[in-house]
Amino acid sequence: MAVVGARRPSPYGEAVAERLAADLAAAGVVIVSGLALGIDAAAHRGALEAGGCTVAVLGTGVDVVYPAANAELAARILAGGGALVSQFPDGTQPRRQHFPMRNWTLAQLSDAVVVVEAAEGSGALITAEAALQQAKEVLAVPGSVFSPLSVGCHQLLRDGAGLAQNARDVLAALGRPLEVLDDPLRPPPRLGPAPPARDGLLAHLTDTLPLSAADLARRLGLPFAEVLGRLTGLELEGAVRQHGAGFVRLTGRRRRE
Repeated sequence: MAVVGARRPSPYGEAVAERLAADLAAAGVVIVSGLALGIDAAAHRGALEAGGCTVAVLGTGVDVVYPAANAELAARILAGGGALVSQFPDGTQPRRQHFPMRNWTLAQLSDAVVVVEAAEGSGALITAEAALQQAKEVLAVPGSVFSPLSVGCHQLLRDGAGLAQNARDVLAALGRPLEVLDDPLRPPPRLGPAPPARDGLLAHLTDTLPLSAADLARRLGLPFAEVLGRLTGLELEGAVRQHGAGFVRLTGRRRRE
Protein backbone atom coordinates (compact mmCIF):
# COMPACT_ATOMS: atom_id res chain seq x y z
CA MET A 1 0.00 0.00 0.00
CA ALA A 2 1.39 3.39 -1.01
CA VAL A 3 0.82 6.22 1.48
CA VAL A 4 1.66 9.61 -0.02
CA GLY A 5 0.91 13.28 0.50
CA ALA A 6 2.15 16.79 1.11
CA ARG A 7 5.75 17.65 1.91
CA ARG A 8 4.57 20.39 4.29
CA PRO A 9 1.54 18.79 5.91
CA SER A 10 -0.53 19.95 8.83
CA PRO A 11 -0.03 18.24 12.21
CA TYR A 12 -3.34 16.48 11.51
CA GLY A 13 -2.02 15.08 8.23
CA GLU A 14 1.22 13.84 9.77
CA ALA A 15 -0.64 12.18 12.64
CA VAL A 16 -3.09 10.46 10.26
CA ALA A 17 -0.32 9.20 7.97
CA GLU A 18 1.70 7.80 10.86
CA ARG A 19 -1.31 6.16 12.52
CA LEU A 20 -2.66 4.73 9.26
CA ALA A 21 0.72 3.31 8.25
CA ALA A 22 1.27 1.84 11.72
CA ASP A 23 -2.12 0.11 11.77
CA LEU A 24 -1.67 -1.26 8.26
CA ALA A 25 1.87 -2.43 8.97
CA ALA A 26 0.66 -4.17 12.13
CA ALA A 27 -1.87 -5.97 9.92
CA GLY A 28 0.92 -7.23 7.66
CA VAL A 29 0.71 -4.65 4.88
CA VAL A 30 3.99 -3.39 3.38
CA ILE A 31 3.99 0.42 3.36
CA VAL A 32 5.46 2.07 0.26
CA SER A 33 6.28 5.77 0.08
CA GLY A 34 8.81 8.19 -1.36
CA LEU A 35 11.07 9.16 1.58
CA ALA A 36 10.12 12.82 1.10
CA LEU A 37 9.62 15.18 4.01
CA GLY A 38 6.14 15.35 5.51
CA ILE A 39 3.56 12.65 4.81
CA ASP A 40 6.04 10.22 3.22
CA ALA A 41 8.37 10.33 6.22
CA ALA A 42 5.43 9.99 8.63
CA ALA A 43 4.22 6.88 6.77
CA HIS A 44 7.67 5.27 6.92
CA ARG A 45 7.97 6.11 10.64
CA GLY A 46 4.54 4.68 11.42
CA ALA A 47 5.35 1.39 9.73
CA LEU A 48 8.68 1.13 11.57
CA GLU A 49 7.17 1.95 14.95
CA ALA A 50 4.64 -0.87 14.43
CA GLY A 51 7.47 -3.29 13.70
CA GLY A 52 6.39 -3.57 10.08
CA CYS A 53 8.10 -3.41 6.71
CA THR A 54 8.36 -0.27 4.60
CA VAL A 55 9.86 0.46 1.18
CA ALA A 56 11.15 3.86 0.02
CA VAL A 57 11.06 4.58 -3.72
CA LEU A 58 13.67 7.21 -4.57
CA GLY A 59 14.01 9.81 -7.30
CA THR A 60 17.80 9.43 -7.05
CA GLY A 61 20.23 6.54 -7.13
CA VAL A 62 19.86 4.22 -4.14
CA ASP A 63 23.22 5.47 -2.87
CA VAL A 64 21.99 9.10 -2.78
CA VAL A 65 19.49 9.73 0.01
CA TYR A 66 17.33 12.77 -0.72
CA PRO A 67 16.47 14.79 1.22
CA ALA A 68 19.60 14.41 3.34
CA ALA A 69 17.50 15.17 6.43
CA ASN A 70 15.96 11.69 6.02
CA ALA A 71 19.28 9.82 5.97
CA GLU A 72 18.66 8.44 9.47
CA LEU A 73 15.16 7.35 8.45
CA ALA A 74 16.58 5.58 5.39
CA ALA A 75 19.00 3.71 7.65
CA ARG A 76 16.12 2.69 9.93
CA ILE A 77 14.16 1.40 6.94
CA LEU A 78 17.04 -0.86 5.94
CA ALA A 79 17.69 -1.97 9.53
CA GLY A 80 13.99 -2.85 9.84
CA GLY A 81 14.10 -5.23 6.88
CA GLY A 82 12.72 -2.79 4.33
CA ALA A 83 14.32 -1.51 1.14
CA LEU A 84 15.42 1.54 -0.78
CA VAL A 85 14.36 1.17 -4.42
CA SER A 86 15.23 3.23 -7.49
CA GLN A 87 14.85 3.06 -11.24
CA PHE A 88 17.87 5.36 -11.60
CA PRO A 89 21.56 4.31 -11.73
CA ASP A 90 23.79 4.66 -8.68
CA GLY A 91 25.08 8.17 -8.23
CA THR A 92 22.04 9.85 -9.84
CA GLN A 93 21.44 13.20 -8.15
CA PRO A 94 17.99 14.68 -7.51
CA ARG A 95 16.44 16.33 -10.56
CA ARG A 96 12.96 17.84 -10.79
CA GLN A 97 11.97 15.60 -13.72
CA HIS A 98 12.90 12.43 -11.82
CA PHE A 99 10.15 12.70 -9.22
CA PRO A 100 7.07 12.35 -11.45
CA MET A 101 8.79 9.25 -12.89
CA ARG A 102 9.44 8.03 -9.34
CA ASN A 103 5.77 8.54 -8.50
CA TRP A 104 4.71 6.29 -11.38
CA THR A 105 7.10 3.58 -10.19
CA LEU A 106 5.78 3.97 -6.65
CA ALA A 107 2.25 3.33 -7.92
CA GLN A 108 3.42 0.34 -9.96
CA LEU A 109 4.93 -1.28 -6.88
CA SER A 110 1.74 -0.90 -4.85
CA ASP A 111 -1.63 -2.62 -4.88
CA ALA A 112 -3.36 0.66 -4.01
CA VAL A 113 -2.60 4.29 -3.14
CA VAL A 114 -3.80 6.35 -0.17
CA VAL A 115 -3.43 10.13 -0.42
CA VAL A 116 -3.42 11.77 3.00
CA GLU A 117 -3.03 15.50 2.25
CA ALA A 118 -2.46 17.10 -1.15
CA ALA A 119 -2.80 20.64 -2.39
CA GLU A 120 -3.98 21.28 -5.92
CA GLY A 121 -1.23 20.17 -8.33
CA SER A 122 0.59 18.16 -5.67
CA GLY A 123 3.00 15.40 -6.70
CA ALA A 124 0.89 12.99 -4.65
CA LEU A 125 -1.87 13.48 -7.23
CA ILE A 126 0.54 12.26 -9.92
CA THR A 127 0.89 9.04 -7.94
CA ALA A 128 -2.90 8.78 -7.67
CA GLU A 129 -3.31 9.38 -11.43
CA ALA A 130 -0.66 6.74 -12.17
CA ALA A 131 -2.51 4.23 -9.99
CA LEU A 132 -5.82 4.97 -11.73
CA GLN A 133 -4.24 4.48 -15.16
CA GLN A 134 -2.92 1.14 -13.94
CA ALA A 135 -6.45 0.19 -12.78
CA LYS A 136 -5.42 0.23 -9.13
CA GLU A 137 -7.46 1.38 -6.15
CA VAL A 138 -7.07 4.98 -4.99
CA LEU A 139 -8.27 6.18 -1.59
CA ALA A 140 -8.13 9.61 0.02
CA VAL A 141 -8.29 10.90 3.58
CA PRO A 142 -10.79 13.75 4.08
CA GLY A 143 -9.53 16.97 5.61
CA SER A 144 -10.66 20.41 6.67
CA VAL A 145 -12.66 22.36 4.10
CA PHE A 146 -10.67 25.43 5.18
CA SER A 147 -7.28 23.93 4.34
CA PRO A 148 -5.68 24.15 0.87
CA LEU A 149 -4.03 20.82 1.71
CA SER A 150 -7.47 19.19 1.50
CA VAL A 151 -8.21 20.32 -2.05
CA GLY A 152 -6.50 17.40 -3.79
CA CYS A 153 -8.02 14.75 -1.50
CA HIS A 154 -11.51 16.20 -1.80
CA GLN A 155 -11.13 16.33 -5.59
CA LEU A 156 -10.23 12.63 -5.57
CA LEU A 157 -13.19 11.78 -3.35
CA ARG A 158 -15.55 13.78 -5.58
CA ASP A 159 -14.24 11.87 -8.60
CA GLY A 160 -14.90 8.49 -7.00
CA ALA A 161 -11.84 7.63 -4.90
CA GLY A 162 -12.44 5.45 -1.87
CA LEU A 163 -12.80 7.04 1.54
CA ALA A 164 -9.90 6.25 3.90
CA GLN A 165 -10.83 7.14 7.46
CA ASN A 166 -8.78 4.35 9.03
CA ALA A 167 -6.91 1.13 8.29
CA ARG A 168 -10.17 -0.81 8.20
CA ASP A 169 -11.29 1.18 5.13
CA VAL A 170 -7.98 0.47 3.40
CA LEU A 171 -7.99 -3.25 4.20
CA ALA A 172 -11.53 -3.52 2.85
CA ALA A 173 -10.39 -1.89 -0.41
CA LEU A 174 -7.55 -4.39 -0.63
CA GLY A 175 -9.92 -7.29 0.01
CA ARG A 176 -8.00 -8.19 3.18
CA PRO A 177 -9.78 -9.73 6.21
CA LEU A 178 -10.71 -7.08 8.75
CA GLU A 179 -10.18 -9.45 11.69
CA VAL A 180 -6.44 -8.73 11.50
CA LEU A 181 -7.17 -5.44 13.24
CA ASP A 182 -7.68 -6.29 16.88
CA ASP A 183 -8.81 -2.80 17.89
CA PRO A 184 -9.35 -0.58 14.83
CA LEU A 185 -11.44 1.92 16.75
CA ARG A 186 -9.13 2.40 19.72
CA PRO A 187 -9.29 5.95 21.07
CA PRO A 188 -6.81 8.59 19.90
CA PRO A 189 -3.88 9.57 22.10
CA ARG A 190 -4.87 11.17 25.40
CA LEU A 191 -4.83 14.94 25.31
CA GLY A 192 -2.89 16.86 27.91
CA PRO A 193 0.55 16.44 29.38
CA ALA A 194 1.87 13.02 30.25
CA PRO A 195 2.81 12.06 33.80
CA PRO A 196 5.78 14.17 34.98
CA ALA A 197 8.18 11.21 34.97
CA ARG A 198 7.75 10.79 31.21
CA ASP A 199 7.05 14.32 30.09
CA GLY A 200 10.31 15.89 28.95
CA LEU A 201 8.62 17.67 26.07
CA LEU A 202 8.78 21.23 27.41
CA ALA A 203 12.49 20.85 28.12
CA HIS A 204 13.08 20.53 24.36
CA LEU A 205 11.19 23.72 23.46
CA THR A 206 12.40 27.31 23.57
CA ASP A 207 10.40 30.53 23.31
CA THR A 208 12.16 31.62 20.11
CA LEU A 209 13.09 28.64 17.89
CA PRO A 210 10.08 26.60 16.69
CA LEU A 211 10.39 22.81 16.76
CA SER A 212 8.03 20.54 14.82
CA ALA A 213 6.03 17.73 16.41
CA ALA A 214 7.92 15.25 14.23
CA ASP A 215 11.29 16.51 15.50
CA LEU A 216 10.06 16.32 19.09
CA ALA A 217 8.85 12.76 18.54
CA ARG A 218 12.28 11.76 17.26
CA ARG A 219 14.07 13.42 20.18
CA LEU A 220 11.77 11.86 22.76
CA GLY A 221 11.61 8.46 21.06
CA LEU A 222 7.79 8.55 21.18
CA PRO A 223 5.08 8.03 18.54
CA PHE A 224 4.26 11.18 16.60
CA ALA A 225 0.54 10.96 17.46
CA GLU A 226 1.29 10.82 21.19
CA VAL A 227 3.56 13.86 21.01
CA LEU A 228 0.95 15.76 19.00
CA GLY A 229 -1.65 14.91 21.65
CA ARG A 230 0.61 16.27 24.39
CA LEU A 231 1.26 19.44 22.41
CA THR A 232 -2.46 19.96 21.91
CA GLY A 233 -3.05 19.66 25.64
CA LEU A 234 -0.20 22.05 26.44
CA GLU A 235 -1.51 24.51 23.85
CA LEU A 236 -4.94 24.43 25.49
CA GLU A 237 -3.25 25.16 28.83
CA GLY A 238 -1.37 28.10 27.34
CA ALA A 239 2.05 26.51 27.84
CA VAL A 240 2.95 26.31 24.13
CA ARG A 241 1.73 27.76 20.87
CA GLN A 242 2.16 27.02 17.19
CA HIS A 243 4.62 29.20 15.32
CA GLY A 244 4.88 28.45 11.60
CA ALA A 245 5.36 24.71 11.14
CA GLY A 246 6.53 24.18 14.73
CA PHE A 247 5.84 24.92 18.37
CA VAL A 248 7.41 27.32 20.87
CA ARG A 249 7.18 27.41 24.66
CA LEU A 250 5.34 30.35 26.22
CA THR A 251 7.01 32.07 29.15
CA GLY A 252 4.93 33.57 31.96
CA ARG A 253 5.07 37.03 30.37
CA ARG A 254 4.06 35.79 26.93
CA ARG A 255 1.23 33.72 28.45
CA ARG A 256 -0.24 36.88 30.03
CA GLU A 257 0.01 38.67 26.66
